Order: sequence, then C-alpha cells, then structure tokens
Amino acid sequence: MGRPGESLKVLVVDDDPGSLLVAQAAVEQSGHECFTAADGDTAWDLYQTRRPHVVVTDLQMPGMDGLSLCRAIRSADGDAYTYVVLVTSHGSREDVLLGMEAGADDYVTKPLDPFLLHTRLLAAHRVTALHADLADALGAATASNERLAAFTGRVSHDLRTPLTTILGYVGLASTDPAPPPNETSAYLEIVGSSGRRMLSMVEELLSFASIGGSLERKQLSLAKLVEEVTADLSLGLGEAGAVIECEDFAFDADEAQMRTALQNLIQNAVAYAPSGVRPVIRVQGQPTSTGAVVQVMDNGKGITPGDRSRVVEPLVRLRRDGDPPGSGLGLATCARIAAAHKGRLEISGNPGEGTTVSLFLGQPD
Repeated sequence: MGRPGESLKVLVVDDDPGSLLVAQAAVEQSGHECFTAADGDTAWDLYQTRRPHVVVTDLQMPGMDGLSLCRAIRSADGDAYTYVVLVTSHGSREDVLLGMEAGADDYVTKPLDPFLLHTRLLAAHRVTALHADLADALGAATASNERLAAFTGRVSHDLRTPLTTILGYVGLASTDPAPPPNETSAYLEIVGSSGRRMLSMVEELLSFASIGGSLERKQLSLAKLVEEVTADLSLGLGEAGAVIECEDFAFDADEAQMRTALQNLIQNAVAYAPSGVRPVIRVQGQPTSTGAVVQVMDNGKGITPGDRSRVVEPLVRLRRDGDPPGSGLGLATCARIAAAHKGRLEISGNPGEGTTVSLFLGQPD
C-alpha cells in the first residue's frame, strides 16, 4: 500500500444501496477516491487487490460480516496500516465495543452524516501517514543495523590479521630465551609494521566516523581547492608523473569535507592507474537543478557496473590484479560526504577507459 497523499483510497462496504450511495458521495465530496462493495466477501477481495487506506464498513452484511472483515484486515496488515470505520445502528453500544475489539479504529452511526464521515477521514489520513512514517523509520533502522553488522564484521576481519601477526611474533620472542640480535630486530620490525597498519586503519575509521556532522557551508573555488590538495599530495603525484587539470567553478559546500573528498578521489586515480600509464586527472564542476556536481575523471582501470555499488561500502576492496593495498574507506568517505550535503555519489565510465566519480551536492537549507 502506498503512502497516502492529499487523497485517500477508501473502500465503502454496505448491502443497502441507498446507504452505499450516500457514503460514496460523502467520500468523494471530501476529495478522496472511493470504490464500493455490497457484501463482505467482495469487500475482502477488493481489499486484497486495491489495498485501500480506509475501509468504511457496515456490520451486518451477506457473507463475511463487518467484524470478520475487520479481523481479516488486521491479520493482513503489514508495514502499511488500514484505518477501519464501522457504520453501526444508532445507540448500539455493544456493536461499537465488539467492533473496537475486532480492530476497528472509529465508528459512525446510521443514518450517515457526511460531515461526521469527513472528520473521520481527516483522522484516518493523519493516522495512516504516521504509520507510514513509522514503517519507513523502522525500515531505515533495520537497514542501518544490517550495514552496521556487515561493517563490524569487516573491521574485525581487517584488524584481526595484523593483531594475530603481532601476537604471533611476540610469542616467538617470548619462547626464545636468547634470540640472535638480527632475529630480534626482524621480529620487532614485523611487529612495528603490523602495529602501524592497525593504527592507520583506526585513524581512518575515526575520520570516516566524523564525516557528516555539522557542516560549515560557504562559497568555495574548485580551482583553489584542487590547488591546495595537489600541494598536499605533491610527493605522490610527482612520483607518478600525474597531470591534474581543473576548471574553476564556484559552489557551496563544507571546505574541510570537500578537501577530504578531493584528496581521496585524486589519490585513488593515481593509485589505480594501470602500470606504465601516466595518470591524467580532470576535475570540473557545474550547477544542477538541485545544487551542484563536482566530477573527478581519470584514465585508470575503471570500475565495472557490478562493482560500483560495492566499492562505496566501508572497508570493501576489489582486490584486482595489480591493485595496491588500501583500507577500502576512500570512496565510502566520499559517498558519506555527498550524503551529508544532501546529495549522492555516482560512478560511471568504462572498464579500462577510466572512471568518473560525480559528487552531487544539494542546496543548503
């Protein structure tokens, strides 16, 4: 069932043709879509195929009566919620109580007052919208927990390897009462290397976790940002013989986070350049209908369409032949920066012909 907009889908059920027409007219005059059924069995079939937001049903009908219909609807409710209004005889308090126990939300009495039905539909709209919001929040929380579990598993795996190495060589050193000096030095070098790798990963994880907090957005010059990032990465860019091209573009974003994104994208472009190919990296930006897009294009290996959703997940690495070691947090950090700016990250390009990473940035509030 879709989220209700200004208009609701309303199913009216009554075996009395006159009452059915009055109720249908009242629903449609309230601005809602209405479809009808003259008995409970037909109503149940319509409910399953049309999934209305609201059901207005009489109690006494041929086949399935109103109470049975209400119970069936409550059993079928999933993430969406159907608001049920019973139409009862005037003064029938017992029917009202039985209906509420069966799962009804409200009631009106015969003869039907169109004004009262209109007020019930206003309440129905509010309740169904709140249920839809709750279902969305629950779905988001469930997805977040699943991502957290996967992320925790990858962190545990990546930290376990260097930690096992450290403990193994510490154990070797402790069981050897007098290892030769050169052997001790080798042990310490391996332990130190593994420890530094763990520290680097922890620092990158802390940096990743800090992305997306309070933004300090201001007008930025893309050319100036790229110039500063190029200066920071000058040693690695020089060793690779990388060429950086940039067209200036003024846009609104958080300066520190955009600098981090450009550093990650330019470093990736250099790191994943094919052997013997001089990295050529072009950075450009342009306005969009919802804000701006900043693009980093390279002449590297490219990323296959099937891998593009994977590489933006934290700690996911493709492990292709010739790929350098890494934490798997670069593109995930960039995606998080784009999301913090109310935008998204997109990857395009053809494998073997380079990659284009586009950071779409939404407009500030």
